[in-house]
Amino acid sequence: MEPGSAAPDEVRYELCIGQPGRFAKRSDATLRLTDDGIDYALEGRSGLRPFAGLRAVRIQLFSPAPHLSALIQLDFIKGWPLVVHSSTLDGQISEERSRRFVAFVADLHRRLTPQDRARIVFRRGFSPARHLVIAVAAMVIAVPTFGLLLMALIGQVPIGTAVWPGIPGGLLAAGFLKLAFWSRPGSYEPERLPDGLRPPR
Repeated sequence: MEPGSAAPDEVRYELCIGQPGRFAKRSDATLRLTDDGIDYALEGRSGLRPFAGLRAVRIQLFSPAPHLSALIQLDFIKGWPLVVHSSTLDGQISEERSRRFVAFVADLHRRLTPQDRARIVFRRGFSPARHLVIAVAAMVIAVPTFGLLLMALIGQVPIGTAVWPGIPGGLLAAGFLKLAFWSRPGSYEPERLPDGLRPPR
């Protein structure tokens, strides 16, 4: 997906933000993007985080559009990282919120100067270690589940014995495999955002 043409001087986005960590507190906030950086308020702290202090960007995609579930983590030289979520405060997936999130991500990348893009590390997906855990879990579930279904097809076990545990096991394995695919680690070019994000219409 191409981020597109130049953005206005200032645009505001209402999104859910927080800090790294599964159980970190989240807050709905107004994010203000300018050509200098990003301004927001969280837990009583506010102020401009300049792009000049941005050292890394990571986009994590859990599920692609149209049912988008994703986040972007901005790591700065000083201070806590900023995590912006595509979901609502209570974790619900909203098409309107997803479109707003994609617009924010594209706008942020548009505003980075060539010097910023040369300095910043752009990553996608989970860390390799975390992704390996998910991939192994998917295989641990998938191998016995599909093995049981295969045995039923060739008559080694009764079909009823294989179907009832096989269906939920297969669905669970498919969910893990889907997550493993979309969260695969790697890097991306700031001129082309990771697959799975869709520009707002």
